[in-house]
Amino acid sequence: MSEEATSPEAKPAVRVSHVTKTYRLYKSPRDRLKEAFLPGGRIYHRPFDALNDISLEIPVASTIGIIGRNGSGKSTLLQCICGIIPPTSGEVEVHGRIAALLELGAGFNPEFSGRDNLYINAAILGLSRQQVDQRLHKILAFADIGDYIDQPVRSYSSGMYVRLAFAIAIHVDPEILIVDEALAVGDVHFQAKCYERLHQFREQGVTVIFVTHDLNMVTRYCDHAYLLSQGKLVHDGNPRAVVSAYRKLETGHGIESGSQSSVDEEAAHVFDVNPYETRYGNSKARIIGAGIYDQQGSPAQVLHCGDPCRISLKVKFDQAITDPVFAFTIKDVRGTDIAGTNTHFSNIHTGEFQVGETVTVEFTQQMILNPGNYLLSFGCVSLSGEEVEIYDRRHDYLSFQIISDRVAMGVVDLGSTVEVKRE
Repeated sequence: MSEEATSPEAKPAVRVSHVTKTYRLYKSPRDRLKEAFLPGGRIYHRPFDALNDISLEIPVASTIGIIGRNGSGKSTLLQCICGIIPPTSGEVEVHGRIAALLELGAGFNPEFSGRDNLYINAAILGLSRQQVDQRLHKILAFADIGDYIDQPVRSYSSGMYVRLAFAIAIHVDPEILIVDEALAVGDVHFQAKCYERLHQFREQGVTVIFVTHDLNMVTRYCDHAYLLSQGKLVHDGNPRAVVSAYRKLETGHGIESGSQSSVDEEAAHVFDVNPYETRYGNSKARIIGAGIYDQQGSPAQVLHCGDPCRISLKVKFDQAITDPVFAFTIKDVRGTDIAGTNTHFSNIHTGEFQVGETVTVEFTQQMILNPGNYLLSFGCVSLSGEEVEIYDRRHDYLSFQIISDRVAMGVVDLGSTVEVKRE
């Protein structure tokens, strides 16, 4: 990274200042024509602010995640940053060459071959034909679509669109890479390759901005995150804090972490309960205690790799509920889901619970995690088809540590053994 990029006076990669994007919504095409041509100046539309007074600064060489519900304005913000659409008011400043993957297949002519579209898109992004020729082998190798490169892109699957578009974008030496949900389309092997390239970009000082519904990706890769809701910027900061705010927004309910019950206070004397847990739900049922116990039944927040343990949660019901689902999740310190299960996955019908009733739920677990620090989250919900009603969720409620005499790579220790045989 250059000295200029790291100095306090250096310009940000992107500066968005009080940007509003307003669209005119008409009930029918006829109303649009009436407003345009009939005398009298009658208004037939209603204004809709896709973005409302958005201001933010994205530093050079940072990785930024933008999250929010569908229709919150995420894609509109990226389009304003890319210069595809102008803001109704406010200003957008961009300092650096942008490569963007926005709407799937945007910029591709469906009648042209993949090779033709490759040259056209690379030219739009600022490369000469000679420069494309020099990089063609690397682009084709990364896209890995074989002979389809010379077929019309109308014959491509969505995954092939993404492969080619991403391969082009990352080989034009971008200073700012913008991705809008595109990586969710590719297969797992291609996604892994893309994430590795994103990691390389971070090392090289490229600014990366992406919109995603994959919250683990935000906590794992981002330096900073922004949460949009109904066109407004409602939260920004540490990715884990922003993801927690989004989860609360999704449910429309929040339970303050300080509102623990007396049972929680008792648990706090036994366990090192996280005072900064994220808690939300409608409180029809409340998780009033939880913990992790070793095979002797003693509270344990330090376990050896491979140890069996018991994960327990205690729930009190403030309304009558049938077949609630009880769950736990293990995450690493960056918020990535490592493991977890629930009574629904185990095909357990939990039965009926009356007002004031309390239940203890126990999960048995073999801790094959590699050494490190981890977080336990708990939940009590109901499922009706695809609908989820959240009674109580307690994210990052409890931390624990895994220690081991073995050295292994990755997140889990699968108990590998090695045998070397001489011929």
